[in-house]
Amino acid sequence: MKVIVPCAGRSSRFPNMAPKWMLPDHDGVPMVVRAIEGLGVAPDDLIVTLLAEQDAQFDAVAGLERAFGAPVRCVVLDRPTSSQSETVARTLRETEVDEPFLVKDSDNFFELDAIEEPFNYISVSSLNDFDMINARNKSYVQIDQDSVVTNVREKRVISDLFSVGGYFFRSPTEFLDTFDALSGAGRVNDAELYISEIIGHMILNGQSFQAKRVRNYQDWGTVHEWRHKLETRRVFLVSIDGFLFERGSSHFAPAFADVKANEGAVEAVLKMTELQQTIIYLSIRPPELEAMTRAQLTAQGLPDGQIIFGCGVAQWSLVTSSHPSLPFNTSRAFEIEPDDINVIDKLELLS
Repeated sequence: MKVIVPCAGRSSRFPNMAPKWMLPDHDGVPMVVRAIEGLGVAPDDLIVTLLAEQDAQFDAVAGLERAFGAPVRCVVLDRPTSSQSETVARTLRETEVDEPFLVKDSDNFFELDAIEEPFNYISVSSLNDFDMINARNKSYVQIDQDSVVTNVREKRVISDLFSVGGYFFRSPTEFLDTFDALSGAGRVNDAELYISEIIGHMILNGQSFQAKRVRNYQDWGTVHEWRHKLETRRVFLVSIDGFLFERGSSHFAPAFADVKANEGAVEAVLKMTELQQTIIYLSIRPPELEAMTRAQLTAQGLPDGQIIFGCGVAQWSLVTSSHPSLPFNTSRAFEIEPDDINVIDKLELLS
């Protein structure tokens, strides 16, 4: 069984950026890596199809190996394809895959317990499970009481079940035969041939597909949706001296070893940790006090993390720059008194 991830498009919904599947998330992990994490697939069973221009400009093939921590089989195309189904067809032919395969979009996430099944299927979720979703760019399926797909339509809401961009085919040959039959002369204005059309034609010709529900679906298909994902995370640069603890000194009382914790500030940082925000500590202390400082943080139940020592007694200014892939001002600064009764609420608003 193989998982094919088509990445040979132009990413027109992500203008002035690297191809969307390369974009890093808040931890620096490329979108394409996050896209398959919910499948539990080994790199050996993964095939990524990309463009030669992407490899030339971004060292994409080697970058995928670095991102996945293992060699990844890549199909490098010399030109963009007209559709995802053409990308899959070219991939199947160039790799000569002769086993079942799943086509997985590079711009979303979902969890699937088992990929390989004794039947063809479409991975689906329900509109009823989401408060906000771009319903206009999905394909929809109708099913019978046994979850067998009876109808599939592109960008037309015929039920609450929509495809999440995971299509499993038992036979590469049947996929290719259907693609060839539908992509020949006679298509109107060379319109894009969707995989949903491939499946619909196969159903009309007696092939059976089931709907298989997924968990924890996340859609990153547009720059707005990807930016929304990024905006849910923050990196907090937290001052140890004067915020988490009272300000100490190397020369006078209270010494750094004797400072008391500011309970409200500690509670606020613990709350940020619960919200999965990243904490980096800043300190005016010299680096040789690291062991003692970490012991103080641990004693308060604070998370272990990076500490930047020797920051100095001065006005701290953070210098950053904007980028088209970042939907926000990349830095902000706030002064909050550690005994402010609203310190948790104020930090939570920033999250």
